[in-house]
Amino acid sequence: MTKRIELVDAIRGFALFGILLVHALEQFDLANYPEATGVLAELNIIIRKVVFFIFASKAYSIFSIMFGFSFFIQLNNREVKGEDFRLRFVWRLVILFIIGYIFSLFYIGEILTIFALLGLILVPMYKLKTPFLIILGVLFTIQIPTLYNLFISFTDNAFVHKNSWHHWALVSKTFMEGSFFDVVNFNSINGHLAKWQFMINTNRYIQMIGLFIVGLLLGRFKYFKNIDKHKKITLKVLMVCGLLALVFHYVPLSFQESTFSKVQIDLLNQLFSSYFNFVFTFFIIALFIVIYSSIFQKAKSSILINYGRMSLTNYVVQALFGTIFFYGYGFAMYKYFGATMCFLYGTTFFVLQGFFCKFWLKHFYYGPLEWVWRAFTLMDFKLKFRKIN
Repeated sequence: MTKRIELVDAIRGFALFGILLVHALEQFDLANYPEATGVLAELNIIIRKVVFFIFASKAYSIFSIMFGFSFFIQLNNREVKGEDFRLRFVWRLVILFIIGYIFSLFYIGEILTIFALLGLILVPMYKLKTPFLIILGVLFTIQIPTLYNLFISFTDNAFVHKNSWHHWALVSKTFMEGSFFDVVNFNSINGHLAKWQFMINTNRYIQMIGLFIVGLLLGRFKYFKNIDKHKKITLKVLMVCGLLALVFHYVPLSFQESTFSKVQIDLLNQLFSSYFNFVFTFFIIALFIVIYSSIFQKAKSSILINYGRMSLTNYVVQALFGTIFFYGYGFAMYKYFGATMCFLYGTTFFVLQGFFCKFWLKHFYYGPLEWVWRAFTLMDFKLKFRKIN
């Protein structure tokens, strides 16, 4: 078994913690909160702003980078042994799509089916030379559709840019009032249409491919294998991305006082928001690496490492329990949980999952879904699962 890079597991675990917090505050896409007053109302606003500022879109961006990195590691490890793993990886993505689709019947916001489909583009990219990959990575992250629309808005005064969100019209109502079978029926088709409508309207799918490429490049550069060797680069990324994040966050505040039209302001806000999320993602990763290297590197049983090793299982379980907890067919806690309580729920659930991961990995080589995914990928159902003590 190839030795795992524990830092990568820790980063993946941290990203999953962020994903859980965001999903919990969104009540797993239900987003219908009870009224609050006084201090609690103010606390709800603060917690929501802080969590979304740090993790919204950034946690999934980190996860996307790790996906691209894992792609490289798997193909490279097989290549060293004289194997071409590309077709097998396509099959691996087919298995991920099947797992993701079954999961999507319960939770509309799952990302596995999107990773499975978009991940296919990595396969032909694996053999591309590094300069071409860098160029493609840039093209996929600069938001070309938004830049195009922005250009048109300055050349055509009659230009109108509107995104339709009609597939989201019945989302909250279905999750609040629908039975379990209503939710499953809605998610089977309409849920995917709503999800892709979001991905297309925000151009998130394009940036996600760019982040996959970044992960692939980090694998080629062997960045995570020797963090101490790349300490200066990490610090530079931390400082540069921190400064750029400030620029992309605060510059849009001046747009309202400019002579730009509403369409132009909306497009500029969308563009700068995308750029902010992108650079802030790398700021978070660099900061995490600095803290991890100086404080937690010797903690071999770190909760984040264990959590990251079971990322697929943890990601699915997060949402399965979350939907039952918040949706109307389950405990319907959306009626009682504002942002503060949702935050406490997410944090508590993460800690409980972390302890479970530590226990599980003492007795098993893989998480349950990790084993299923790997066994079907290799078509090897004798793959070691339980450790013999």
